[in-house]
Amino acid sequence: MTRRKIARPKADRAIWCCNSWTSTWGFALFLPLNIADKKLMAKQVAHGRHSPWTRFKHFIKVHLMSTVITTLAVTWVGISAMVYWLEDTVKDSNIHSLQDGLWWGIVTFLTVGYGDKYPITGQGRLLATMLMVVGVVTMSIVTAKISTYFLEQALAKGRKTVETDKLKNHFVVCGWKEDMEDLLLHILACNPDMEPHDIVLVAPLSEILVDSFKQHPSLSEVQMVVADYIHESNLRRAAPERARRILIVADQTPNTDGKNPSESEVDARTIMAAMTLSQIARGTLVAAEIYDPKMDHYLKIANVSEVIYTREYSRMILGNATAGTGIANVLYEILSPQASVKIITTAIPDPLVGKTYGEIKRAWTGYYGDSLLLGILENTGNSDSIRHRALRNAQKTANMGELVSNLKRVKSLQFNHPVFAPANEYVVHEGSLAIVLDNQAQEGAAQHEPSAKTA
Repeated sequence: MTRRKIARPKADRAIWCCNSWTSTWGFALFLPLNIADKKLMAKQVAHGRHSPWTRFKHFIKVHLMSTVITTLAVTWVGISAMVYWLEDTVKDSNIHSLQDGLWWGIVTFLTVGYGDKYPITGQGRLLATMLMVVGVVTMSIVTAKISTYFLEQALAKGRKTVETDKLKNHFVVCGWKEDMEDLLLHILACNPDMEPHDIVLVAPLSEILVDSFKQHPSLSEVQMVVADYIHESNLRRAAPERARRILIVADQTPNTDGKNPSESEVDARTIMAAMTLSQIARGTLVAAEIYDPKMDHYLKIANVSEVIYTREYSRMILGNATAGTGIANVLYEILSPQASVKIITTAIPDPLVGKTYGEIKRAWTGYYGDSLLLGILENTGNSDSIRHRALRNAQKTANMGELVSNLKRVKSLQFNHPVFAPANEYVVHEGSLAIVLDNQAQEGAAQHEPSAKTA
């Protein structure tokens, strides 16, 4: 039985020979030449991907403007010098110096037709035609690029898209909700030091939604990245590493088929965005909204500092309402931006850090007046910095048993963990905040009282 030879391309045949030699002699150097490599290399050779012409086109595409300007400058100087050399000794010529030639060249490639300088020889007119063609082509490209730039600037200003390089200390919101306008207004109300232009919204919005934001009197300055926030490249456009805080909402943007995503799909997108942010925005505080509380484990892995359990909160409030406790009204009044009495967290004065809760209660009025101390919020801030600080404190002991115990506590840390009305012996550690019921109406009256007395 005779073997029939199979025709192969040269590149494929060379790879086949190398692989045959490898399988025979077992040289590890040629092991990467597998079937996938053969197909890829054959495809590249077939399509000329590595040909000089392909590389030349790629270079022109990447360096278009520099190539155009260089071509125009070289052509202008070269042809102007040649026309001067051809016309200088000709009778009745009006180009008698290199300056005359360069001036004629500028007028020619700009197609101005000034008419004070012009070639009269056949060779000079042929060169003038070449310069005109090069000038028309190159100036058309330059004009188009300039027009595109100004058009993009106008569109960016109209759509309130972002200028990434200028973003700093801003607030990033990822995702979209049906009541997004009300949510953004609430964010502004809860952060009096924040302006609408400090908010960057990252979501795949339609033109109708973008225009509605543009026409809103209070939200027209909100900046937007009209793109899907689960992709790293889109998130980077919002400069999350320089943001003061980031909020990932349960995204309700319709799918490509026009249907709203399921709760599991929404939670999956939230987790994907949180995982990406944990890599590109270390140190920035991230809060995320989630439907299924069982999925919060993944958000904690992604160092999300605050998790909002939307469905769970609703169920708990409704359940309490059936008991007639009035808790629903209490929570509404405390969380409402219009309420004069608010529950807030505030920094604990440095002299009180490391003291017991009883000592802090006794000294509290001297620092914060009539505000009511409710408890302590443990391990606040960015989870990375909290973990590093806890590890540093845990390693301060020389006792091996105590060190092991401290490291176990570090492993079981709960970030932003509230402790209401702790025992007087409870020690308040570094990185904690005080949970306070604050009457802002009294603060406002106290601030105006000195001026009234002076008047």
